[in-house]
Amino acid sequence: MKPIIYFLLICGIACNSPMKSKQEMSDSASSQEDATQAASSNSSDNASGGTANAGSAPAPGEESSNVTKGGNNAVSNTLRYKHFKYAIVSKGDGSGRSITIADTDTRIDSLKADSTTIHDVKGILQQTAIDDLDNDKNPEIYLFTYSDGTEHTGSVYGITYINNKGVRIFSGDVDDPELKGYRGRDSFYVQQKHIVRTYPVYGESDPDGKPSGGKRTIKYKLTKQGNSYMLKEAK
Repeated sequence: MKPIIYFLLICGIACNSPMKSKQEMSDSASSQEDATQAASSNSSDNASGGTANAGSAPAPGEESSNVTKGGNNAVSNTLRYKHFKYAIVSKGDGSGRSITIADTDTRIDSLKADSTTIHDVKGILQQTAIDDLDNDKNPEIYLFTYSDGTEHTGSVYGITYINNKGVRIFSGDVDDPELKGYRGRDSFYVQQKHIVRTYPVYGESDPDGKPSGGKRTIKYKLTKQGNSYMLKEAK
């Protein structure tokens, strides 16, 4: 009699146990694998403090000189020089544009940043560059803006860092109003130790869009005058 009772008890336990079928086990394992992959792919989103790490190596494209046009929306770009990181943000519209540069020494505190703001900026920020044109071991940041409309007039703004403090670089000869045959449509870039400008040369009777004088190239160098810094044409 007892063996029969034991047999019935064992059968009852087996019927009520939460055993899963092979298909259920397979589905469960697949779900866990998918969740693991999702967490791995979104690890930066799940990390405390956001996705940026000022002490890390530059992300792909981070030091690119190209900046997306902003219009009325803020645009940003990040540059690095040795152990310094510079976050650049442009805001505003044609009546009140400004550019702010927040600099961080990644050796000391990646969360602390000092900022320098340039007000009354003409044109939309389109390019940035970082270099040491005067070879004084201090980095300079150059900001290239272009006006709206067909003339696409270019301007240059600059900041040099002396003892880690931002000092304005004045555009100087870049703003020369007597440029030969100038009607805008210029472009700027950094080459070796100069800022280089090219623009199409117009004759007095040339219609817009049809310059007859080819292209002119001007090189500017960074010079120090007293406590000021200025871009002067390299003769």
